[in-house]
Amino acid sequence: MYAGAKKFIPKPPRQDANAKTELVTAVQNDDYSNPTTFKLAVKMLKVSGFLKMVGVLQILSGLLILLPKTRLGGLIFLLPITLNIFCIHLFMDNRMDENIETGLFFALNLLLLLAYSKKLGTLLNARIN
Repeated sequence: MYAGAKKFIPKPPRQDANAKTELVTAVQNDDYSNPTTFKLAVKMLKVSGFLKMVGVLQILSGLLILLPKTRLGGLIFLLPITLNIFCIHLFMDNRMDENIETGLFFALNLLLLLAYSKKLGTLLNARIN
């Protein structure tokens, strides 16, 4: 829920005047190497409002996970979100610490779902038959 809420907290403007120049130069030179692609993607996700939608889904998933009766639904709902965040960092970001951090959240989501493996098996079996 915290990660989702952070997406709605305005950040102070960065004092890095070089960042915009770096992105503009990369686009002009057709250089889309890491981490330039990651910076451009995140900028576009912010501008489009996609990150706010992800934030809402993260908060909703967190609320569902808090309640025992809706925990499984929250974990299932959160799985594609954590996978998406992990893959974006894995393929577009060259910071190993971010890859590890997002990978841990994805792995934790999978581990928590393993606790519900019998219930998931029953649900999937009922849906198939």
